[in-house]
Amino acid sequence: MQAASVNVPEKLPECPVKFIRGILADSQGAIWAVGERESIYRLDVKNGAYEKSWVNVNYSSGFPQKANFTCIAEDRQGRIWVGTDDCGVAVFNGQGWKMYDRSNALNGEHVYDIAVSPISGEVAVATSGGVALYNPAGDSWQMLDRSTGMTEDQAASARFDSRGNLWLAYGFGGVACASRKSGYSQWKTVQAPWFWDKNQFVRQPYQPLGEGLPSNACNVLECMDKDRILAGTCAGLAFSNGISSWNFVRGRDYARKNNSLYGAAARKTAIPPQGDTRLLSEDFVSALAGNGKEIFVGFRTQGVDVLDADTMKVRKRLRKGLEGTHISDLLVLGDGSVLAGTYGGGLVMVQAGASSYNLDAPEREKEPGFPAEARMEESAKVLKSLEDLGRRGDKGKSIVFKGEDWSTKGDWGGKYGMTRATLCATNAPMSNSEFMAKTVPFRTLTSVPGFPGVTGAVSTYWIQGIMGLNRNKNDALRWWVEKVKDDGNRNVLFDPTDSVRTEAEWDDHGEVYPHYVDGPDIWVAVEVPEGVHEIALYFYNPNGYLRNESRRDYLIEARRHPTTSFIQFQFNNIGDIEIGRKSKNGLALAKSMEQWQSFPVEARARVSRFAGSGVYERFMCRRGGLYLFHVRRNGSFNTILNGVFVSEKIPWETRQPEELPYYVPGEFAGIIPTPGKVNSSIPGEKHKALFKPLYELQYDRKYLTPEGCSLQNRYLLALWREASRQEEQDKYTVDGLQWEARISDEQVRKSFDETMKRSWHQSQIYYPCNRSREFMPNAPGTIPFSLQEVMLMARLRIDWRQYRDDAKTLPEKSVQEMKEYLKQELLKQQKSRRER
Repeated sequence: MQAASVNVPEKLPECPVKFIRGILADSQGAIWAVGERESIYRLDVKNGAYEKSWVNVNYSSGFPQKANFTCIAEDRQGRIWVGTDDCGVAVFNGQGWKMYDRSNALNGEHVYDIAVSPISGEVAVATSGGVALYNPAGDSWQMLDRSTGMTEDQAASARFDSRGNLWLAYGFGGVACASRKSGYSQWKTVQAPWFWDKNQFVRQPYQPLGEGLPSNACNVLECMDKDRILAGTCAGLAFSNGISSWNFVRGRDYARKNNSLYGAAARKTAIPPQGDTRLLSEDFVSALAGNGKEIFVGFRTQGVDVLDADTMKVRKRLRKGLEGTHISDLLVLGDGSVLAGTYGGGLVMVQAGASSYNLDAPEREKEPGFPAEARMEESAKVLKSLEDLGRRGDKGKSIVFKGEDWSTKGDWGGKYGMTRATLCATNAPMSNSEFMAKTVPFRTLTSVPGFPGVTGAVSTYWIQGIMGLNRNKNDALRWWVEKVKDDGNRNVLFDPTDSVRTEAEWDDHGEVYPHYVDGPDIWVAVEVPEGVHEIALYFYNPNGYLRNESRRDYLIEARRHPTTSFIQFQFNNIGDIEIGRKSKNGLALAKSMEQWQSFPVEARARVSRFAGSGVYERFMCRRGGLYLFHVRRNGSFNTILNGVFVSEKIPWETRQPEELPYYVPGEFAGIIPTPGKVNSSIPGEKHKALFKPLYELQYDRKYLTPEGCSLQNRYLLALWREASRQEEQDKYTVDGLQWEARISDEQVRKSFDETMKRSWHQSQIYYPCNRSREFMPNAPGTIPFSLQEVMLMARLRIDWRQYRDDAKTLPEKSVQEMKEYLKQELLKQQKSRRER
């Protein structure tokens, strides 16, 4: 050991990272800060003192450019591990960086947390697809997910205790622990009640103190001295000395939350006095740290509380420099100084320490090597595990959460919505961009509500957004366009109707409600006919770097309605408005929606920190019916949703030709992105032999269980890795498997852009109206003529392309001359018609 003294100043140099997600003091005393919209920065120690400025570490080879960073840890070899929100984990060995992602190690692209075992030195990388566990002793990797015993694939936080056991706090599934002795194969899970009332309106305990967990929506986990485990949730802090015995304490806002529940679920609770040291400053716990005697608890808006580790009572409430700021991470330095990493306010010293400490830096290799890439998991073995699972005869629930996709972003065409797609509010104030397959069937009705003796037909595919019930009078779901044209932002959904990216969303108007109100929320109703379907919800936070808007964090509950009779006629935009007006019809509809709450929740998901990258939350419906997705505001600024996508099982042969018959002509003009366009490859019989059963497997009911969905993810990754590492790569096989695994890279994105450009050009040929700048003011390749003028130009066979901005030659007539010519031609035609 090399002992050295480190002096800590009263104030550190200002950190360049403002939207911090993780902070670290490494074994050499240096402080690291990672976050969004910035690079990775380090504050070094030199001659026993911190330097006067931070170092941007992007100078080393292999640095991940343009990444948003989510977390940071140091392993026992001195390597720095940094998670990203869409491209895996970056490892720094002191000389350079190396990326580990789904191509070579991980089972998910979004990294939520990283933990290092104090016993074995193992590194747990919690991703959107499960936990990837690196073992330095064998230089090997192990994949953990629902198929190996995890409750969910998405763990918001991960830690090892002093005995090397792995602890996970799921984003929406409670807390779990796997022992090191079992090889992390035996899991014990503790969960709170999902609901605290029989009607399923109350998702929090009414009491401020109690036993168990206060919520299954977990944010952060910490293993303290003497194996005390702390779990920060959306409804308070839970603490335990083991997996089986837990207690919780809630925030001072618990009473207002009780009073602001919907209807009869609300319980009048006296607001506790400000001096009550038993209660935290806020329910939403976002960060934890400790120094043995004290526990530091960070919140979403209420700064940091300092708790006595023995009594769990609040000693101090720290607010200076933290007002209204989200605490994303806490760090205790060796002298006792406490640093808070904030999301928007940078790095803040919230408590001064002894001003110096002795640093015992371990002796290590100056240049440790990089971890080995994961040995390829044999696809045949994974398939056998999947088939064994299917043979067990597990019928499963009606709907299952498949997983997250942080890679595709706004490039949905060809991957999502192959049968029906709704781009929310892109034609606001009361219209979406809708896409529907030509083959969508209709359901015949023998009667129509409100119209006696009238028969009708409705589409068997239906998507509708509705505002939740806990709303003010005359309020209804808002249709909001944030930015009409945002083509430079790939997170924004691409709209083929005018070939631009319009940032728009359904909005529950939550910004006018206090954060402690349970709602209003968004309900999404999706009806599908009999058969297996994928339903994906897309979320992107377009202004998530503003203080209030950054606090968007949603919980999703999926239910199946027992009937579909007349629902489409009742719960439409007008019905939503009627509910807000509290009219006679609106009250009847509200009563029906109250019943929705009582239906069993069959699948759940969590959406958080989606400003840097948008995310698809994917669900698989095992049978037809009406599915209800309750997107809960969860104390956020408001609830927004960008898109809803439905895909049925379509024969593989039909999916591959150049002219895909899914969308109404003109919207995609029959041209959509496919894997074959990435490298201009053409599928043959050998590809059919691989992809047809693979595609059918993803829509086979017996594999659509939580465990089965995780195994499918592993199977796709195993096949793709095998194909990618062959000496003579087959382009279509590699691109097709990458496509099915929802892995986008620069080639895939370039192919998408080129394909959609060609699709738009084709639609302008089919539909002259798409040429008019007056009719399509934001679309590319338009000309400065009215709709009437371009239609007349088409009839007169005038080449309209000569007036495009990118035309290579000047037009025969100027724009004004052509307009005058068309005016005269129109007058001639009108005169001719009159004379007839």
